[in-house]
Amino acid sequence: KRIIFSSNTNSTKPSEFHLYIVNEDGTGLERVTFGSGYFNAFPVFSHDGKKVVWSSNRGSTKKGDLNLFIADW
Repeated sequence: KRIIFSSNTNSTKPSEFHLYIVNEDGTGLERVTFGSGYFNAFPVFSHDGKKVVWSSNRGSTKKGDLNLFIADW
């Protein structure tokens, strides 16, 4: 099993968050979103683990707007 989460650990701006995935034992940390200045947060796997959904300001036209993204996993 793997855990997906959002963090601003290595970000250049406090409001810049990226998604990371890690094995449940804490090994194998991988960053899965990239780009500068984006807020990527609230990731959730689908029940069957085949998709992931998260919110992001990527593609937003107004400050504070968020979009939902769904990706095959």
